[in-house]
This record gives sequence, C-alpha cells and structure tokens, in this order.
Amino acid sequence: MPGESSEPGGPEGTAGSAEPAGHGVDTPRAMLLVVVVLGIQVLALLGSALSFIITAFSAGPLAGSLLGLAVMFLIFAAGVAAAARGSWKLHRWARPAAIAFELLVIVFAFSVIAGSLWLGLACLVTAIAVLLGYFLPPVVDAYNRALEG
Repeated sequence: MPGESSEPGGPEGTAGSAEPAGHGVDTPRAMLLVVVVLGIQVLALLGSALSFIITAFSAGPLAGSLLGLAVMFLIFAAGVAAAARGSWKLHRWARPAAIAFELLVIVFAFSVIAGSLWLGLACLVTAIAVLLGYFLPPVVDAYNRALEG
C-alpha cells in the first residue's frame, strides 16, 4: 500500500515507539532530532554538575555554592531526561516542559555569548534544533493523533 513500508514499525517516517503510551500512535522518526539533542543537553548538564562537584573540593568558601549549582544542574538533567523520554512516548506534558527549558537555554546563550562564543552558540543551536524539531509536520501530526486517540 502507498505510504507504508514492509517494516513492522508502520508507515514510512515513523520509528515506532516500542510501547506507545496508551494512544497507539507511532513516534515519528523526526522526533529523533528532539530526543537526541535533549540527550546531549542532559549529558552536558551532568558533566557540568560533575565539574562543579570536583571543583568544590578545592574551592574553599565557594564549595557550598558550587555544590548547590551541582544539585540544581542534576535536577535540570533529570527533568530534561524525563522530557526526552516523554517526548518519545508523545506525552502531552513533555513538549511544553522541554520548550520552557529551551527558552531558558536561549536566555543563557545570549548572556554568555560575549564571554564564550562557542558555549553561547552551542546552547543557541541546540535550543533552536529542539524547538524546530517539535514543530516539524510529522511531529505535530503525531501529537495531534495522540491527543485524538
């Protein structure tokens, strides 16, 4: 049949989540952009938290602040990881949560771009990639079908 593949994943353009979240809608391959970039951001947050913890050992009076930042980054990492998993399963709450985080990343990017061009650009590019990924036609269509189901 046109538009279908012989793969068990379903129609072309879908990766087919292993267990759709009760809505029976396959996750589109385009969602990989969102999930992979969110995963990269989780790794960056975890790496930053680890560097704060390591630096805290020799920071003297700043150790408490660094450990507080590490905890905050670990909490953000958990939230972004949950949003990535929720996005793959097309959960309604995941998209606004990830978009809100990406807006914070954009603000951060503009605040550091003058001092660290590459860090600012990396943050800006990843945030824009996630935002664009959520609004790709196959992703929007999958979310709409998941809402109807």
